[in-house]
Amino acid sequence: MMKLHAVGLYGTQDLMPGELSGGMARRVALARTVALDPAIIMYDEPFAGLDPISMGVIVNLIRSLNDALGATSIVVTHDVHETFSFVDYVYFVSNGVVVAEGTPDELRASEMPFVHQFVHGEADGPVPFHYAAPDYRQDMLRGVNV
Repeated sequence: MMKLHAVGLYGTQDLMPGELSGGMARRVALARTVALDPAIIMYDEPFAGLDPISMGVIVNLIRSLNDALGATSIVVTHDVHETFSFVDYVYFVSNGVVVAEGTPDELRASEMPFVHQFVHGEADGPVPFHYAAPDYRQDMLRGVNV
């Protein structure tokens, strides 16, 4: 019960898995993990599919549990801004290679094009976002539905 309380789910022990929201299910998984008092906790996309409230709860839980357990947390995520709000150090990985590392402040100030594109959420940069296609304006002038 103490672990459920630690993740904000005290009183939910009688609920069936199907009765849990996405955020609650993530917190149950976290309670199962911390029950083992691990030295390292890995999170794989912990914010995927969460609403802003649940995301904030999970961010606070990760940080507070990390501090309380004295554990090291490894977070694999694409949510750069949320992650920067609670981590001490970041590694950017591309194609299996660490391409940048540093504190959130260092990476926010980075002039590396790859890092800048991810940190600032820009479509144009070294990571392709746009795909080659003919200019749609010509099709529109010819009356082709686009």
